[in-house]
Amino acid sequence: MRSNKSSNYILTFFVEFLVLLLGFLVFRMAYEKLSEIGFSEFTLARRNISFLQPLLMLGLGVAVPRYMSMNKDHDSYLPSALMMMLGIGMLFLLGLVASRNVISILFFGNAEYNFLIFPLALLLVTYGFHSIIYGYLRGKGEMYLANFFQLINIGVVPVLTMFFAQDVVFYMYFNALTIGIVCTVFSVLIFLKNQIKFNRRLLKEDSLELLGYGMPRIFGDFALLALLTIPAYVVLYLQHNLSAGGDIAYAITLFNLVGAAFGPISLVLLPEISQFLAESRIDLISKRFYFFVFSSLFFTVAGYLFFILFHESILNLLLGKNYRHEIFEIARIILMGSFGYVIYIVLRSFLDAIHVKAKNSVNLLISLGAYAVLIFCGYLNDSSMCYYLYCFVIAVNLLGVLTFIQTYYSIKNLK
Repeated sequence: MRSNKSSNYILTFFVEFLVLLLGFLVFRMAYEKLSEIGFSEFTLARRNISFLQPLLMLGLGVAVPRYMSMNKDHDSYLPSALMMMLGIGMLFLLGLVASRNVISILFFGNAEYNFLIFPLALLLVTYGFHSIIYGYLRGKGEMYLANFFQLINIGVVPVLTMFFAQDVVFYMYFNALTIGIVCTVFSVLIFLKNQIKFNRRLLKEDSLELLGYGMPRIFGDFALLALLTIPAYVVLYLQHNLSAGGDIAYAITLFNLVGAAFGPISLVLLPEISQFLAESRIDLISKRFYFFVFSSLFFTVAGYLFFILFHESILNLLLGKNYRHEIFEIARIILMGSFGYVIYIVLRSFLDAIHVKAKNSVNLLISLGAYAVLIFCGYLNDSSMCYYLYCFVIAVNLLGVLTFIQTYYSIKNLK
């Protein structure tokens, strides 16, 4: 049963918020159940999966819902996307396992962690199948079912898995198995309900269409994830400190919470700004621009000060009373980048609506390049961990400044 638009928004926001809370519950359970090294392995594994996801998906997570929403009767997009994910997933599994020693050095700082690569790759692929099915349901307009599917796989399953898990390897295997079963059940039900059949001719046509749309959008997603993932890797490479790398990965999770808090604004702004453009209401676009810039910065400053003043209570709630106090010092620095990040989150919809070209991807690549230069300078000067954290802050705030400038002049040129 398809739901109306207002209930779609309400339900989606509620489910995403619930998934976010369950995600923090998983981190707290991992912190209390696993050893210090085990928790670091867990946080780094989660960050690595987020980093690799755009490469695995090839933009299919965006392309499938987009094309399904344009043509809801073209159900062949689902089997075509699933077949592509099967092929891409097999290549990923083979590639990561064949180079597991090198990959473990890249992702965990030491070849002795190569035993984590196969379960990590397996979990990554099952998340890929989840994204395809979730995107299909969204594009089809089945938002109740899509949100239920999202809540089960991304919210409930990780919590249940961590409840039984004794180490990171068991967690990844069991999580992958459970998500795989849920995806299979949903796929069978969807195929039977919509009487979907595999068509070799449509497979080629659909694949070219989906990849043609999705692949150019990989670079921006990859640049953002790289920007959010590299801080933990830098410490692993240059400081050889797995515990600190895990703490940084968790601090980045807190940083992502800021983006999640302002993310729903983007969902509303994109169609709204597009409508204003069609109606030539440039004055309303300009008003939205100034309102959301100032209001988002106000709430970000308030949120940052709240975290600084009440960090003990917040971290006690999230991690328990025995949390390592180094996490606060790391998070205090990293969250300084939230000001630029919020500006990017809020204003990216303006650029997406006004421009056909991927302006946000260009800004992300510039910020990532600046970050790489700063890291290289730090490496030449044998800099401390704090230096590399501030490099991240500078890069993310640069992203916000670039987004602000481009949005300001884009609106100005509309007049």
